Amino acid sequence: MCGGGNLMKAAVLEEVGKLRLKDVPVPQPKNNEVLIKVRVCGICGTDIKLYKGDYTANVPVILGHEFSGEIVEVGKEIKDLKIGDRVVVDPNEPCGKCYWCRSGKSTFCKNMPAYGVLSNGAFAEYIVVGEKGTYKIPDALDYEKASFCEPVSCAIHGIDRAMIKPGETVTIIGGGQMGQILLQLAKNAGASKLIMITRSQWKLDLAKSFGATHLISAKKENVTESIMDITNGLGCDVVIEAVGSPRTVEQAFNLAKKSGRVVIFGFSPEKEKATFVPFTLLSKELSILGSWVNPYTFSRAIEIIA
Repeated sequence: MCGGGNLMKAAVLEEVGKLRLKDVPVPQPKNNEVLIKVRVCGICGTDIKLYKGDYTANVPVILGHEFSGEIVEVGKEIKDLKIGDRVVVDPNEPCGKCYWCRSGKSTFCKNMPAYGVLSNGAFAEYIVVGEKGTYKIPDALDYEKASFCEPVSCAIHGIDRAMIKPGETVTIIGGGQMGQILLQLAKNAGASKLIMITRSQWKLDLAKSFGATHLISAKKENVTESIMDITNGLGCDVVIEAVGSPRTVEQAFNLAKKSGRVVIFGFSPEKEKATFVPFTLLSKELSILGSWVNPYTFSRAIEIIA
């Protein structure tokens, strides 16, 4: 038993711009929950936006949602998990009962815990989670690699939304962690021309190592002209915005070809607005697709990483 008044270290977001390392009680699992000793927890761009106030958290809250660990205690109703199991956790575990879950659209579940955002996350020594969102991982998969299951699961959903067909031209705007994962998945989906747009040279070099066929420096080049040169003036079948900025969302509309698809993947600050010309979307028959979290993709992420 790890609870019973014991304390643990945790990074608590107390308010916007105030993150403190504190001693807090080790949480106690309910009958349908497990207690996990956190082995690895990644830092997501969402964590930074929560800290800056660009995205709303239920403060005070322990941040962190990209994690792996070991079960050290189980509730009385747990049947398929046991102490010692090595696991990862879907932080967006759906309730299965609300209107959206029963409509097959769990990404909009009204009761998801959203660990690290709406309820306590894994920037801590221990975390309590529900059984439904807890997945065992193979013994050969180390904890560090396993912690990537959550971001990979989100990227899988983004690629599902993009509906990439073999032979299409796909552009990723943003060479951060998520952009690099999306690029690799887009390659596996069959993209023939795979274009990375980012500002940092090392991110462009990394994208090349992951299979990008064309690299565009947003810092040094005219992006639109470069895209049109690469695509013979047509534009891209699919543009995935992975920065989280209204300006790059606007840019994506201009880079897509007629009848193209734009996937808005990056989290722009909640209150910022993008502008566009409705006639452009109308006359180009663009499809604008949001990609929100990771419905039904966690198992696939584990298979890809393992």
